[in-house]
Amino acid sequence: MIMQQLKWIAAIFFCFTGSITTAQEKRALLIGINEYKAPKGYKSPMPAARFRFSDLHGPANDVRSFYSIITSKFYFPQKNIDTLINRAATREAILNGMFTLLDKCNAGDFAFIFYAGHGSQVVNTLSQEADKKDESIVPADAYKPGVPDIRDKELAAIFNKFLDKGVKLTVMMDCCHSGSLSRGPLDGTKSRFMPDAGYDAKDASQPVPPETRKDGSFLIISASQDNEPAKEKKSDDLQMYGGFTIAFVKTMEQQSVNVPVQSLFTSMRAIIKSNGLRQEPVIAGSADRLQQTLFGFEKGSISDNALVAISGVEGKEVVLQGGFALGLYEENELAKMDGEDTVAVIRIDTVLGVNKSLGIVVRGDAKRIRPGDLLAISNWVSSKSPLLKVYIPAGSLLYEQVVKVAAMNKEIMQSQKVKWVNNLEKTDPYTTIFYDGNKCRINVDGKEQPAPKTISSASLLQYGKPDSSFYFEVPSTQLINDLLKVRISKNKNLKVVSDPAEAHYTIFGTIDDNGNPAYGLRSMQTVADSVLSMPMQTATFPLTTGTVKDGNDAADFLYEKAMKLSKIRGWLQLAPPANITTKFPFHLELINTKTATRLEKPEVKVGDKIAFHLVLDSTYDGERLFRKFMYAFLIDKDGNMILCYPQSEDGNQDNQFPKHDDKKEIVKEMKLFSGTVRQPVGLDNYYLLVCDEAIPNFISIFNQKGVRAVPGNKNPLSNLLNMGNTGGTRSLDKSISNWTVLKLQVKSFP
Repeated sequence: MIMQQLKWIAAIFFCFTGSITTAQEKRALLIGINEYKAPKGYKSPMPAARFRFSDLHGPANDVRSFYSIITSKFYFPQKNIDTLINRAATREAILNGMFTLLDKCNAGDFAFIFYAGHGSQVVNTLSQEADKKDESIVPADAYKPGVPDIRDKELAAIFNKFLDKGVKLTVMMDCCHSGSLSRGPLDGTKSRFMPDAGYDAKDASQPVPPETRKDGSFLIISASQDNEPAKEKKSDDLQMYGGFTIAFVKTMEQQSVNVPVQSLFTSMRAIIKSNGLRQEPVIAGSADRLQQTLFGFEKGSISDNALVAISGVEGKEVVLQGGFALGLYEENELAKMDGEDTVAVIRIDTVLGVNKSLGIVVRGDAKRIRPGDLLAISNWVSSKSPLLKVYIPAGSLLYEQVVKVAAMNKEIMQSQKVKWVNNLEKTDPYTTIFYDGNKCRINVDGKEQPAPKTISSASLLQYGKPDSSFYFEVPSTQLINDLLKVRISKNKNLKVVSDPAEAHYTIFGTIDDNGNPAYGLRSMQTVADSVLSMPMQTATFPLTTGTVKDGNDAADFLYEKAMKLSKIRGWLQLAPPANITTKFPFHLELINTKTATRLEKPEVKVGDKIAFHLVLDSTYDGERLFRKFMYAFLIDKDGNMILCYPQSEDGNQDNQFPKHDDKKEIVKEMKLFSGTVRQPVGLDNYYLLVCDEAIPNFISIFNQKGVRAVPGNKNPLSNLLNMGNTGGTRSLDKSISNWTVLKLQVKSFP
């Protein structure tokens, strides 16, 4: 069955046996639907409940990504994974698949259900919810009359049966449960949302939400809240995926399989936001479940080493069952081991897609390589993709034309007929007016409206209301666009993209206090979010003349902002080498020093006195620890880096770990630094860099304000550490090869 559905797999994956198998089985059902439109030639015998069925691009890739990760990193046996892709994922097949999974599971087994596709809502007049609607997932045959969605109440009842049986169930959903069109000026992403089904479920049942049950182990992670769209986006391999899936794949490059699921979720959320997506992921489960691993496995029961299967061999050429989903890139090397001995080493020459690569045997005995063999990654190669992608709208406007648009904007602001806004971080505007490079575009309450024949302040004001917010974006000049493109083209960490769906930021224009056009960079997100990992928009640079000098100054300003944003995103996305040779079994914890309490959720208020502690992992097995050097620092939303530990006067002495007490035992916990929470509030990102080698000039490296240097191409760590050293100070003369980074996001409130 699997071979029929997953033709992209070249050979049956090796079923894990021996020391990594347990009496508890791991089973999964993966569902991904790209195709929703009725097949060509289909004639419905009667009207369907919906009139619009839009196809998607990413769900099938999402399934392949999850398939690759759960087999390679979490050791799900391939024989225990069923998939339903595209037309195969009918309502009947999905429900049968869930019940089949349930029947196969025994008490104590681990079950995983993943769904990627459209989400929607169904009217339910008997529901006790205020909106009288049930959330739903949309099967592939929903275009047929009489085929209903699968509603949340139906799913809850099925999930509860798993818990009744004693199965540990994990569910992940990459779809919209409901949503609306983006109100922002530019958003090339596609929503996984389908209009409401046109029928009444009339279901008065109230199944117990499985996440609230104390007598079972249940976890659900959703891509967005029940009133938001979930988005699709191109990844670094230029293929479409769900934004949620992209974040999961990147998180699994960064995090151990043994960390609490709450830590994985925090990382996923940060990546979703850093990718500029308008959605707020949701996690639900008991407090105990959130502290367990993703699938509820016992911590330490599986290794962090990803195992990649060989699916074909011809001489020294090898086909590998691993690709972008496992973070593999060209020049990665993988080894086949026989105990402590290396049988052969394979180097990846080409990554063909989500989970397929081509390699060649570069060392060892090629005759001992066979299909089904499992390889471990033996060296680390970073992605060559840029840290920040910028969209610059096309157009050929001159300075004089832009000034006229700015004058209209000023008239609208001074008219007091609408609530004029220019800060999207604080307001999600009711009316948005912008120029896409070809024409004026108008968005009112999430719906695009035709532009007036004559563009003037008076004609545009007709699209607003006195009590609603009004955002008018001023287009950039051709001169600034061209100059910025030249600057970005010289930096490997930045890239100009032609598709807004690929971009993290775009140029935006407003007016300053004097009515001059002013330009900055804004996120492709368009919703106010006080805890964004990345800033919604930067400061702006006013353009007072149309001279080349002013254009150069504006381009320099925007380039500087892009560099700072790339630095923030770089640290958020940074993944340590997969082959780090010595472990660092510690983590960061936040302490309220006034109440002497350990904060399970890193959330604080202004005035709180807090401390950051380094704490030994509970899974530490007594293995010998080698000397490490540690550097703790904060990066704020403007890209400024602030050193927190060690103190400058201590040099590279106090920051050497591990430390031992008088009994020569490892110190299990110690305070690194402390302080008082102050304004501004939001989300602060703290990092702990741990490496084998001391960084001599760490004071200048970890206290950076400017970002002007063009990074080299040694590795991501060197690139990020080199950012900001504009004087005569050099950050690193060589790449640090053995390092890791710990991250902690702290949310603060007034």
